[in-house]
Formats: sequence, C-alpha cells, structure tokens
Amino acid sequence: MATSFPPIGGHHAGIGGENSFWPSFTDIMMVITLIFLMATSLLVVRNWQLVAELQESIAAERMAVQMIESTSLENATLEERLANAEQSNSILRLRLLKKDEELELAQQAIREQESSIATLELANSGLEISLQQTRRQLDAANLEIDAATAQYRELAQQIEALNQQLEQQKLADEQTRQQLEQQKLADEQTRQQLEEARTRIGELSASSTQQQQSINQLTQDKTLLNQEIEAYNQQLLSLKGDYETVKSKYEELIKPARSAKGKYIAEVYYVKGESGKIIRYRQPGDEGYSRLSLAQVEQRLAKLKREKGADLYVKIIIPKDSGLSYSEAWQFMRTLLVKYDYYYQN
Repeated sequence: MATSFPPIGGHHAGIGGENSFWPSFTDIMMVITLIFLMATSLLVVRNWQLVAELQESIAAERMAVQMIESTSLENATLEERLANAEQSNSILRLRLLKKDEELELAQQAIREQESSIATLELANSGLEISLQQTRRQLDAANLEIDAATAQYRELAQQIEALNQQLEQQKLADEQTRQQLEQQKLADEQTRQQLEEARTRIGELSASSTQQQQSINQLTQDKTLLNQEIEAYNQQLLSLKGDYETVKSKYEELIKPARSAKGKYIAEVYYVKGESGKIIRYRQPGDEGYSRLSLAQVEQRLAKLKREKGADLYVKIIIPKDSGLSYSEAWQFMRTLLVKYDYYYQN
C-alpha cells in the first residue's frame, strides 16, 4: 500500500492499462475559492459605497433643515412664491434622480451576487458528477476483483490437480514440470493483480471521501451567500424606507432661506435632448427663453452680477423629464449659484 495518496490526474495508469483523465482536484477547489472571494469582495465594496452615499444623503438633509430654520417670515408676492416653489421642485428632482441611481446600483449588485451563486451551483453539480464517476469506477474495480478472485481459485485448483499428477507420475517429463512452473508464475501474477486492485479501491475510496467533503463545503458556502443576500435585501429595504421618509419631509417643506422678494430674477432652464444638452435663458424684459451656450449664459450672468450685485437671484429650472443624471444636474446648479446668485456671495 502507498504511504500517501497519488495525485488525481492523468499521469498514472488506471485499471486495465487505460489512462485516467481525472481533472486536478486542487485546480477545481482553487477556481471555486477565487469565485467565492470575488463575490465577497464585490459585496464588501458595494456595501461601503452604499454607506458613503447614505452619509451624503444625511448631510444634504441636514443642510436642508438648516435652510428651513433660517427661512424668513416675510410675505412674498405670487411671482416670488412661484419662483421659490420651482426652485424647491428642482432640488427635489435632483434628490429623486440620486435615489433612483442608488436603487439601480443596488439591484445590479444583487444580480451579480445571483450570478456568483449560479456559478457555484454549477461547480457543485460538476463535483457531484465527478463523484458519481468515481463510484462507477469503484464498482468496476470490485467487479475486476471478483473476476481476479475466481481466476485465482481456478488456478489453485489447476495447481492442486498438477500436484496430484506429480504424485502419481514421479517420472513425469520435463514438459510437465515447465507447465507447473508456468502455472505458479501465473498464480503469482494473479496475486499481484489482486493487490493492485485492492490498492486502487483504497485510492478511489479516499478520492470519493475528499469530493464529498468538498461538496459539503460548497453547500455551506452557498448557505452563507444566501444569508448575506438576505441581509443585503433588508438593508436595501431600509434605504428605500429612509428615501420615502426624506421625500415626505421635503414635500412638507416651506420656502427655503433664499428669497426672490425684491430681487432681480434671471431664469436658466436646463435639459438634455436628442441633440445634446439644451440651455435656455430669460431675464426681466425678455419676451421668452433664448437658447444659449453655457459660456453665453455665464457672460450674461456675470454682467448682471456687476450691475445688480446682491439683488441678483438666479433661478435654475430642471424639469422632471430632463434626461439628466443627479451628478450632472447638481454640478450645473451648484456652479451657477455659487458664481452669481446673491445668496452664495456672502
């Protein structure tokens, strides 16, 4: 018997002189481990991103609360209330865009985790097929052992018959002696084959045990992944609940600290169409909106800032179906307000 298990591969002869084409068990486990580590890493990174985005949402909510607390109690005209309401709607649409993007990313992470689980299940099926093939080879080896045992018995009977002939014919010729020697050699070869078959059975049994352990380990990994996905789904539901809470709070907001009362209002309308990003501009005295480039809009706002100073109110209008992402809309709004609006100049 060998002191250690031979490698499960195609480098040794199988029973009956045929080559075995078993895949390396170490390679199989390495691939499965890499898939599991990749899925776990992806889950950790995505959870970290969700925490960062949630912190950003909390900071934005605190900023909105501060703006509410600083709201003036002055009465506004109908035109001023309309301007403030449109500005609030633009901010709320930005928030909705951001939450929609967060939900889409979360759903994509779930789909990737489901793909990883499907890959592990395929690997598990492959191991089960390999185990079945091992069992079939074990059954074949048992059949070969039975055949070898029957052959051994027949040879033993033949040897006994030859011994009886030698006792009856003490003067048997040389040919009979050679036949007896050949029979003994065949008997010895049969015994060696029997020992080799028993050794092979031991190796196949050990391989079957290892593969069964691997299947059990994969089953445990699959259970852990399912638990992580369940926790992730609960976290997603919690984020959706927070989103609905924030949305309801914004719907109850009164006008922000910025007020259009007594201000010179310049309106900037921003959307993304089939031909690209579209910017329209209007200021008091204009009959309607004019389509301009961003550079032209900034030139006009810069001129108004020099003329009006603290009386310039920049109203950014971003409709619900603007086609813009959260980051695009927020960057555009933030740039113009910080540069030209009276509220951000102090």
